Amino acid sequence: MKVALVYDRVNKWGGAERVLLALHKIFPKAPLYTSVYDKKGAPWAGVFPKIYTSFLQNLPFARQNHEFFAVLMPWVFESFDFSDYDLVISVTSEAAKGIKTRGRTKHICYCLTPTRYLWSHYEHYFGDKVLRFVSAPFVKYLKSWDKKAAERPDIMVAISRTVSERIKRYYGRSSVIITPPASFVVRKMKKEKGKFFLLVSRLDFGYKKVDLAIKAFNKLDFPLVIIGS
Repeated sequence: MKVALVYDRVNKWGGAERVLLALHKIFPKAPLYTSVYDKKGAPWAGVFPKIYTSFLQNLPFARQNHEFFAVLMPWVFESFDFSDYDLVISVTSEAAKGIKTRGRTKHICYCLTPTRYLWSHYEHYFGDKVLRFVSAPFVKYLKSWDKKAAERPDIMVAISRTVSERIKRYYGRSSVIITPPASFVVRKMKKEKGKFFLLVSRLDFGYKKVDLAIKAFNKLDFPLVIIGS
């Protein structure tokens, strides 16, 4: 069986990237398709036999600033040809689910969450009234496309119950829940004694609400250990 993997962009390290590496272990010969690939920001991707990028790869600043090219993502993922594959697995929190497959080619979407800046976290990304007004036409177009794109996968898989509920709410689709693979490294923590709460998260996105967790634990006077960068 000939398999291909698809991901929104390959330029960082996080939970979704761990999923891709887990899929790579299952399908070691599968190439990876993506909008942009930054070798410096994503050295982990060197394990894939081949990485196919889109026309965005050659645009200035696109590799590190993909969010400025959101309106182009529909064309990016619809431009890929998967006619030679039996199975395509997309891992996505944005536009990779919008790939087009035909005939014998089956598409399984592993949905990390419906596109945050269009649905569940729209207020966070477009809180400024001027930005909301200026971006309104683009957001309307992307929402319409995003809904159509969510209809294309043969099977929709959610990473959690919350994501499954979002898929139902925003896309009107049912989904199978398969939690992501997880690995833990247990070490002795010399500076922390006794019981404490642990928060593991990437710290560069406001929607993670790590600052809110810190305020809450300070107010409650509970011990909190944070791991992330």
